[in-house]
Amino acid sequence: MTTVSFQLQGLDQLQKMQAFLNLKTFAKAQRAGIAKATSSIKTQVAKGITQAYGIKSARIKNDISNAAIAPDGGSALVRFSRWAPTLTQYGARPGRQGKRKGLGRGMGWAPPKRPGQPLSVLVLRSGGRKPVRDAFMAQGRGGNQLVLRRGKGGKLKALHGPSVGSIFLGKSRIADSLQRTVSANIERDFMKGFERKMRDISKGYG
Repeated sequence: MTTVSFQLQGLDQLQKMQAFLNLKTFAKAQRAGIAKATSSIKTQVAKGITQAYGIKSARIKNDISNAAIAPDGGSALVRFSRWAPTLTQYGARPGRQGKRKGLGRGMGWAPPKRPGQPLSVLVLRSGGRKPVRDAFMAQGRGGNQLVLRRGKGGKLKALHGPSVGSIFLGKSRIADSLQRTVSANIERDFMKGFERKMRDISKGYG
């Protein structure tokens, strides 16, 4: 797992408000803002990745932890898995063998039927489905479906696609733009949560 901490731009300016507020009031509002800002990170990242990659949203969310807010309420950590999912998670479709010519009604050779096709996967949506030569699907020891290929010495090797952590935090083609989008949304949601808590406190609900 890779830990990431999002920095809130302008938070140091906001903290100057402490001079005019009760410290407990500010701390409550700050914690509420961070809770609001981090509550939708899973959804935001999953949406961005599924638009570019052929992996399901639910699978992406499984590889992102819930935000862990620090005891002082001033920061939060989110963890992204770098464990690469099997190619099964990228829409793997099993290949099929070609149909040979068969005997027709008159016992002559019938026209050839459809040709065989290799197993295919959808990693990058922009690239479409890609064949994976010499690969096949089989059930693993844990009961999950795997995409396997026989290597040297006949040893089977499971094939994997990019991890959620490497897509979002690595050098993928969407990493920079997705990080900017998520960071901007965090800024927006933080202020929403902060201001809402301040209003609640002013009305005696905090």
